[in-house]
Amino acid sequence: MKSAISKLEAERAEVDDILSSGVFGRSNNLLRLLAFVCEKHFEGAIDEIKEYSIAVQALGRPESFDPQVDTIVRVTAHALRKRLEDYYRTTGAEHPVHICLPPGHYVPKFIHTGQLETPRGQSTLDQRQDERQNGEYLDRVSSSGNGRGENRDHSAVLAEASKTADVSGPHDIARAVSKSRLRTGLAILAAVFTISICVVSVFFWKRWNGRAGREKPSLTQAAVAPDTASGRILRAIMGSTSTSYIDGGGSKWDSDHFCSGGTTFSVTGHAIQGTDDPELFSSGRRGAFRCNYPVPPGTYEVHLLFAETSGLQENSRNVGFSINGGPTTNLDVVDDAGGDDIATTKVFTDITPASDGSIHVDFTTPEAFVNAIEILQGVPHRMLPVRIVVGHSPYTDSSGNVWMSDRYFFGGRLSSLGSPLTKVTDGRLYEWHRFGHFHYVVPVATGAKYTLRLHFMEHWFGVQNGGIGGVGSRVFGVSCNGSMLLKGFDILREAGSEPLVKSFQHVEPTPQGKIEIYFTPAVNYPSISAIEIIPE
Repeated sequence: MKSAISKLEAERAEVDDILSSGVFGRSNNLLRLLAFVCEKHFEGAIDEIKEYSIAVQALGRPESFDPQVDTIVRVTAHALRKRLEDYYRTTGAEHPVHICLPPGHYVPKFIHTGQLETPRGQSTLDQRQDERQNGEYLDRVSSSGNGRGENRDHSAVLAEASKTADVSGPHDIARAVSKSRLRTGLAILAAVFTISICVVSVFFWKRWNGRAGREKPSLTQAAVAPDTASGRILRAIMGSTSTSYIDGGGSKWDSDHFCSGGTTFSVTGHAIQGTDDPELFSSGRRGAFRCNYPVPPGTYEVHLLFAETSGLQENSRNVGFSINGGPTTNLDVVDDAGGDDIATTKVFTDITPASDGSIHVDFTTPEAFVNAIEILQGVPHRMLPVRIVVGHSPYTDSSGNVWMSDRYFFGGRLSSLGSPLTKVTDGRLYEWHRFGHFHYVVPVATGAKYTLRLHFMEHWFGVQNGGIGGVGSRVFGVSCNGSMLLKGFDILREAGSEPLVKSFQHVEPTPQGKIEIYFTPAVNYPSISAIEIIPE
C-alpha cells in the first residue's frame, strides 16, 4: 500500500518539478496543457481530457472553438511531446519518474525509473553515450538498417519498459487504498491494459512515421530526403558537442564530433523562418575548419544548412567551402536565403568518399560558418526526389515512397480535414492543407530539370464537405520560379471533393538551387496538401 501511495506522490512531485523547472521557457501553452492533463489524470477524470476541453479550459480558446479550423491543441501537444522527450533524454534522465505523452493521445502516462534500466543495469543515457562513441562508421550507425543509429530513443525505452511494468494510474491507486484486494487486482489489470494501449500506439505511430529506432528530441529535419533503408545516412549539428537531436520528422542529428578547427557558437532568441526545426540553426562552427565523415563506398548527397543570425547585410560575409578538395564554393548566406534569420540549404550530388573512405568538407575563409550537415545515400548523376506532405508527421505511401513532414514554407496556416480519408488511396496525403498567404522555397541541386507535382483537395467549400459555397469559392494562381503554372485555378471546379494532382515538367531551378512555388489568392485563400519534386 505504501508503495502505491509513494508512486502517486512521486508522480505529483515530478509534475510539480517539471512545471517549475523552466524547461518550457516562455511557452505558457505547454505549461497549461501539461498541468491540465495531469490534474485531470490525477482526479481520475480522463474522459475530460479531450481536444475541445483542453482548448477551452487550458488554452483560453472561446467556446466556439472548432478543431477543424484551429489546430492549437494538436500543435501544442506535438511541441510538448518533443520538449518532454528532450528533457528526459538530458536533464531529467535520472529522475525517478518520467512523463510520457503518447502520440495521438492527450492522457499522460507515468513511467518509473525501475522500468528505464537496461538489462545489465547500465543507464540508458550512459549506454547511448557508449554507443555514440563506437558509432563513427556509418555502417555501425545503423544496426536496424534505417540510419538512425544504435542509440535507442527515449520512446522506445519507455515502450519496452511499459510492456513488463507494474504501473498503476493515480485513480487506480486511490481505489487501492480503500478497496478490497480483488478490486486492487482489477485496478492494476486496468492500468496495465491502459499502459499496453500506450505502448501499442507508440509502436504503430513510430512505424507509420518510419522512425522505429530513433532517439528522441532536440532539433528539426531540414533535409530534402528522408531516411533510406540502407542506413548510409549521417546528420550532424555543428557547435553541439554533447547532445544529439531528433527533429520533427523523427531523424536523428548527431553532435559535432566530426569536425576540427574553428570555433563553436550558439544563438538564442532568434525565430528562424523556413523551418519547423529552428534548433538546427541555434548553434554552429565558424572560421577555417575541416569535417571528416567516414562512409562506406557509394554515391552520396551532401546538404549544408545555414542561417545568418548575426544581423549582417548582403556581401558582408563570404562563406568559402569545398567538398573532397573540389572547387571552392563562395556563398553569401544572407543573399542566398533572402535575409537574416532565414534557413537555407545547399545541395550537392554525386559525392563519393575520398581514398581514405571519408567525405571531407573544408571551410576555408575566416568568416565561414555552417549550422548543420546532412549526408544521404544518393544515386549517380541525379538528386533524390523531394516529397513533402502538409502536416506534422511524415508518411509512407502505398508505393513505399516516404513523404517528409511540412517544411520549406513561408507563411500560411495548417488545417486538417478532421477525419481519415480511408476510402481515398493514400488519403493521408490530403488530410491536411496549408492555406493563406504562403510560398515554398525548396532546395535542389543545380544543373538539372525537375517534374513538379502539386497535390490538392478541397477541404472547406462545397456541399460535399458540409460547407457553404461552391464552384468559384476558392480561386488562386500558382507560379514557379517566375513562370505562371496555374491561373484562375479552382480545385472544386476541376475535381469536386476528390484529390487532384497537377504535374509540370522541365522545371529549372534558380541559379541558387531553389524551386520557389508561390500561391496567389484571387478569391479566398489558396490551398495545398502535398508537393513532389522529381528529378528528370
